[in-house]
Amino acid sequence: MRHTKLLITLTLLLAGASSGQAEESAYKEFKSWQTFCGQTRACTMRQFLSDSALSSLELRRSGAPDAPVAIIVSSSDSALSEGEGQAKITVKVDDSTPLVIKNDDIAVDALAGAFTLRGDFIGSGLVESLKNGTNAKITIQRNGKAVEATFPLSGAAASLLFIDEYQDRVGHTDAMISRGDKAPNPPLPVSDITTIEELPEGIRGQFAEGGACADTDPAMLDGNALAHKIDETTTIYITPCGSSGAYNVPYAAYVDAYDMITPLAFPGMVEGAPSASVQAFNLAYDWEGKSFSSFFKGRGIGDCGTYSEWKLVEGAMGPQLALVEESFRDCPSEFNENEEIDPSAWPKTWPLK
Repeated sequence: MRHTKLLITLTLLLAGASSGQAEESAYKEFKSWQTFCGQTRACTMRQFLSDSALSSLELRRSGAPDAPVAIIVSSSDSALSEGEGQAKITVKVDDSTPLVIKNDDIAVDALAGAFTLRGDFIGSGLVESLKNGTNAKITIQRNGKAVEATFPLSGAAASLLFIDEYQDRVGHTDAMISRGDKAPNPPLPVSDITTIEELPEGIRGQFAEGGACADTDPAMLDGNALAHKIDETTTIYITPCGSSGAYNVPYAAYVDAYDMITPLAFPGMVEGAPSASVQAFNLAYDWEGKSFSSFFKGRGIGDCGTYSEWKLVEGAMGPQLALVEESFRDCPSEFNENEEIDPSAWPKTWPLK
């Protein structure tokens, strides 16, 4: 969710490119693997298979010291993921001895058709095998059915090294493939929030019936919510909050100071006058700069709407947001596919001239 200047072309947008909110250096492609990392240093490497009962394979690792590696296998066969049966998953790299995972070491997400495998995949040597191997054959058995697929490992070594480098583990004891003698780095003050249950009780209530975030899809938090521990007494929480539209996702931010939780208000301009809202759309947060940005799209192409920037400041009642800049552009009747979209260069509604 790190803020970068939103400068893209309509040609790229029409091709399905990202909105520019992620750092370019945090995404790489190595052969059939897509590898990406966020500002919390959480990283994922994944590949997809077409015309296969097993549609994707992912390796995920958070940026925390000594964090385990999770393996996620997705299937398009609903007969595997639905029901209450125990699952057994076998991972075999080339001619090596198969690794068998079952029972409580497998979490099944029936809605997503995903199987998350837990274990010491670094210590067991599986990650090293993936680095050096040619193919990984994965078999899932559940509900009296078995499916399998073979994933090519070309590019896996480069992806694993990219993650080690991005997470600053090269030469450290907790690296995946580039281990050394140095102790793990201390944890960052920022961490991902993947489920509603990880939020403080005072925020979880907002997701209950009648709360401001009651219509939020819980799956939206994974990869889009985080906590930033500013100091020993103050933490900022940022989370999707509410029902998402086709191209606008609402967010809320909260301050937990001395165990008192209050929502952050996002100042803005309405018809030339100051206003404020407890939600912002398509929110990005740069924890190092303590700055927020939001781009509310007037339409999906992103050539119109409202772009805002705020900074976190210390007010009389604790941390609050100050509006740094707001730009607005009405939707033109026609657009140029080669036009550069730079919302920060649109006519300013704040600061006032």
